[in-house]
Amino acid sequence: MNEAAILVMLYLAAVLILTAEIFLPSHGVLTVAGVGFLVAAIYKTFAYGQAAGVISIVASAILLPTIMVVAVKTWPSTWIGKRVIPPNPTYARGDFGTDVEALRRFVGVSGRSLTALRPVGKCEIEGQRIECVCETGMIPAGAVVRVVGVRGKNLEVASAEDATTSV
Repeated sequence: MNEAAILVMLYLAAVLILTAEIFLPSHGVLTVAGVGFLVAAIYKTFAYGQAAGVISIVASAILLPTIMVVAVKTWPSTWIGKRVIPPNPTYARGDFGTDVEALRRFVGVSGRSLTALRPVGKCEIEGQRIECVCETGMIPAGAVVRVVGVRGKNLEVASAEDATTSV
């Protein structure tokens, strides 16, 4: 093999190994190998003259990051990238947590605390288990509660004896 072919193969190996580092978890082993090939290629380029060596350093500093960016941007659209990278999920309205508007229908309704509310706990209201927040203080498990409002994404409840309408 002539010197030019070896030089091209060193540059090619450096680019391929450094690109593989993006996609393969090697904890830096591929980076060290790729940089080693790149340094060897640049060193061999200086054998052709100082100008060629400086040009190879500048070209490596420009082309290597450009190749990496192009590889990262185009890889997901390749046939193997489509198989490896999972598709983006599609979310429904209910996937983002409790619908606050649906909770407003419970305001004024009575229920029963399933757990102690200190200040957060579970209540059963109209047959549904719902996360609730105490308006003030604590409410023991099994107590009758009345929904007085919506606080954040939770129902705000008070003990049925001292329930107020602070909607």
